[in-house]
Amino acid sequence: MKTEFINHNKNSLIIFFCGFYTDANCFIEFDNSKSDLLFVYDYSDMENNPLEYFDFLPYTEIHAIAYSYGVWALNYVYNQDLLPQIDSSCAICGTFCPVDNDYGVNEKIYDLMANSLNNDTIEKFEKKMALGASSPLNIKRANRRIENLADELLNIKMVSKKTWFKKNFDFDRVVLAKKDRIFPYSSQANFWAAHKNKLELECGHFPFFEFKDFYEILEV
Repeated sequence: MKTEFINHNKNSLIIFFCGFYTDANCFIEFDNSKSDLLFVYDYSDMENNPLEYFDFLPYTEIHAIAYSYGVWALNYVYNQDLLPQIDSSCAICGTFCPVDNDYGVNEKIYDLMANSLNNDTIEKFEKKMALGASSPLNIKRANRRIENLADELLNIKMVSKKTWFKKNFDFDRVVLAKKDRIFPYSSQANFWAAHKNKLELECGHFPFFEFKDFYEILEV
C-alpha cells in the first residue's frame, strides 16, 4: 500500500481508501480543507503498510471513507489492528469480498481484466466508471502505471482469496450505486442486505459528484 497525506493543519483527519486504479488525483476536487486527508491506494503490496508509521495522535477526530476495493483494503488493515479509532465511516460501491460471484466482481470478468490490461482497457474502465451519471463526468486521471495496475489486480485476488477476516469493520453508512457497471449493484445489495443505513443512488461506479464534499458523504 501507499499513502498520500494532504495537510491542512486541522485537528480532524479523513482516511480515504481508494479503489483499484484510483489515487488522490481522482478525488482531490472534493477536498473542502476542513480536515487533513490521508489517501491510501495501490494494493499491489499489502505487506508494505505505511499506516503503521503514521502519527494519528494529534487528531481529536478521525473519519474513514472506503471506495470500491478500498472497502476490502480498509477491513484488511482493521484486521491487522492498524486502524485508529474511527468516529464516522462510509463504504462506497464495494464489499469485503472483491472477487466473488455473489458479493463482489465476477471472477471470470475480474481475471479477464487482470490479464488484458493496456491503455485501451484502462480507457474503457474509466468510461465505465462514469456510466450512469445524469451528466458527463470529468474524472481526473490517476497517476498510475499499467504494470503497477496489473500487479494490483493480481495481488488483490491472491490476498483476498487466502485471507479470512477474524472480525469485520462496522461501517456507519454504506452507499450503493444502482447503475454500477464495474462492481455490480446486485453484489453490493447482497452483501449489505442487513445494513440499516444504506443510501442507494441512481448512478454509476463513481458517485462522488452526487455529493458536494467528503463531509456530506459521511453524514449519517
